[in-house]
Amino acid sequence: MKKHKIFDLHADLAIALGRSYRAGERNIFPAHWHARFEEGGITYTSAASFFKGDESWKQMADTVTMVKEEVEASGMKKILTAEDIDENQTGTAYLMTIEGMCGITEEPEEKIQWLYDMGNRIGSLEWNDQNALATGNSGDPARGLTELGKRAVRKMNELHMIVDVSHANEKTFWDILDTSELPFIATHSNAKALCFVERNLTDQQIRALASRGGLIGMNACNTFIHKDKDKQTAAYLAKHARYIADLVGVEHVACGFDFGAYYADEKSYDIFAPEQAQNFIKGLYNEGFSEQEVYDIACGNVIRFLRQYL
Repeated sequence: MKKHKIFDLHADLAIALGRSYRAGERNIFPAHWHARFEEGGITYTSAASFFKGDESWKQMADTVTMVKEEVEASGMKKILTAEDIDENQTGTAYLMTIEGMCGITEEPEEKIQWLYDMGNRIGSLEWNDQNALATGNSGDPARGLTELGKRAVRKMNELHMIVDVSHANEKTFWDILDTSELPFIATHSNAKALCFVERNLTDQQIRALASRGGLIGMNACNTFIHKDKDKQTAAYLAKHARYIADLVGVEHVACGFDFGAYYADEKSYDIFAPEQAQNFIKGLYNEGFSEQEVYDIACGNVIRFLRQYL
C-alpha cells in the first residue's frame, strides 16, 4: 500500500501543548510530535485553539498566542495564504484554527480580525456550548446564530477565514448556510446515517454543505465512528468516507481526525493517534477508492479548497 501525505483539518494541538507550555517547556512540537506526524504521513495539520464555552476573551487570546509561538518555534511552515500550500511539502506544515469563540461577546469584527492577524484561517463560532454568537450541539435546539454571530460570519467571509460547522446544532448550521456567502466546511464530522450521534451530519446537511462547495473531514473519535466498540476502527471510518462520497461526490471528503492522543494517553483503537493515520488510508483502498481518489481524500481536496478560498 502506498503511503499518502495527509492534510488533517482538525487537531486539538492547543490541548497537547498546554501542560508542557505552562510548565515552562518550549519548542514542544519537535520534541513530542514531529516524529509521530512523520510516521503517520501527517504532512499538513491544523493547530486548533480549543475553547469549551466558559473562557474569557483574555483566555482565548493567551491560548492563541501560545499556539502561534509554538508553531513558529517548530521551524515548520505556517499556512497563511494559498501560496503557502506546497504539494512537495516535507515535514509538517501548520494551519492555525479556532474551535469555539465563546470569548467574543462584543465587537466581533475587531476580535475576528485579531484572530486572523494572529494566523488563524478556519474557525467555528461555538463548541458544544451556547454563546453570544451561536449555538452548539448541547444548546437550545431552537436557537441558532445570533445577530452578533451573523456579523461574525460576514467578517469571516470578508477575510476569507473559513467557517467551520462541525459543532453547530442544526439551527446554527442552517443559519450559517443562509448567512455565509462563501463555502463552509465541517472539519471533523461523520455521517449520521452510519452513527447516529448529534455531532454527525444528516444526509440533508451533507447535501447542503456539498452544494455550496464545502468539505467534510472524517472524524476518528471512536464514538462518532460507530456505537459498537468492535466497529470503532479505521476501516469503519473509511465506510463513512464511502457513504459521503457516494452521496455527494468524493471531492467533498477529507480528513479531520480529532485524534484522542492530543488529550489522552491510552491508544484504545487503531485510529487514535497521528502515527496510525495510514490505517485510514488502507481502509479507503479496501472501500474501493482509486489511487487518485485516495490522494484527494488524504490531502488533494483540502489543498484545492484552500488554494481557492484562502
